[in-house]
Amino acid sequence: MLEPAASEQRLRGWQLRVFGLLWGAYASYYLCRVNFAVAQPAILKEFPSWTSAQIGTIPSAFALAYAVGQMVNGALGQRYGARRMMTAALLIASASNLLLAFTSSLSAMQALWALNGWGQSAGWSLMVQTHSEWTTSARRGTLLGWLSTSYQIGHVLSWLLAGILCETIGWRVAFVVPGLFVLPVALVFFLFLRDTPVEAGFRPVRDDAGLQSNPPPAAAPLPASGSSWGSLWPVLRLTLSSPVLWILAIGFFMMNAVRYSFMNWSVQYMADFHGRSLENSVLTAIVIPLAGSAGALSAGWVSDVFFGRRRAPVCFFMMVGLAVICAGMACLPQGGWQAATILLGVAGFMIYGCDVLMAGAATVDLSHPKAASIATGFTMCLGGLGAILSGAGVGYLKDLAHGNWAPVFWALAALSLMPATFMVFLWNARPKKPSPEV
Repeated sequence: MLEPAASEQRLRGWQLRVFGLLWGAYASYYLCRVNFAVAQPAILKEFPSWTSAQIGTIPSAFALAYAVGQMVNGALGQRYGARRMMTAALLIASASNLLLAFTSSLSAMQALWALNGWGQSAGWSLMVQTHSEWTTSARRGTLLGWLSTSYQIGHVLSWLLAGILCETIGWRVAFVVPGLFVLPVALVFFLFLRDTPVEAGFRPVRDDAGLQSNPPPAAAPLPASGSSWGSLWPVLRLTLSSPVLWILAIGFFMMNAVRYSFMNWSVQYMADFHGRSLENSVLTAIVIPLAGSAGALSAGWVSDVFFGRRRAPVCFFMMVGLAVICAGMACLPQGGWQAATILLGVAGFMIYGCDVLMAGAATVDLSHPKAASIATGFTMCLGGLGAILSGAGVGYLKDLAHGNWAPVFWALAALSLMPATFMVFLWNARPKKPSPEV
């Protein structure tokens, strides 16, 4: 039997292993996810008859499948866990990218990118669930902030890689290379991850697992992961009947519409409005995820340390700030790419700070401890529906304004204020207190 110190050291090693595997897998997701935004200007050049609204339907198809998949895969993840579900998702992302590289049909691109969205939906909610099993609540916001750097760094690497490949070889290769890269990542992830400490031979680590948030009267004990399909219904019912989660999810619906507008159109905006080359547009637009990493880390730490693990106040101030930034971008003169780069960076700081709290720490804080995957999937589902607006919606608004970007940014400014309003209703919400027995 291991001594307590040796056991603690072994547990810490496993926690680092799980963190590294989750980080690497989700960063790889983004290599196969945001590359379309970089390839989009090159695709429009090859198919000049396509309008902005038409090509915008491709990321909208992704968002629709992503939204539906969040609820379905969130429930599946509660039963099967991240090890199996995320491995399958990586394989789906790989196949959809590889196949898209060999098609020239708008409808085929829509279908393949929707398939990619379905696969990608089995990601963040499962990461949050697994992370919550391996950590305590005291530093949840901070550690999720660090974990969220996976998709910001993955975002940067994806845009840089896709930009280089589009400029030097062609846009189709920008889908082939990431599609091949994630295959060994999926294998390593499947072989070395364990979904819970119990599966690795430890006692449970999570310290709020014996507590419920707003439990119904005479609530029956809820099932653990891996239970039967019928026993998942109480968890799902409790999640969908929570007014707190509905407020959070509706706020995330609007926030995500803004986030994905920046993700899907920033490269196109820098190329169209400020006359930058594709390569230079990418190099300026990557300031969004780079600054977003700092935003995510700051938001998680500030919510833990200065707001007593209350996430809503931090989200409120960041969304109000984002509305101001969007209004500023609407007033920028054409060709002012330096100022645009600064504003994009500040926008990224605000966006990703809110994102990691609203769709990460807050969903775990406010949900039943055995429903982390389902609650996060539910929130991400509504967020995915909001992201639909960022594809065809922004493209349609841009076409309607004859290429003028100002109406787009004024709309995003107004949209940013809405989730800020919803956060007022959650101002004092915080995690359950740890059980003294743990």
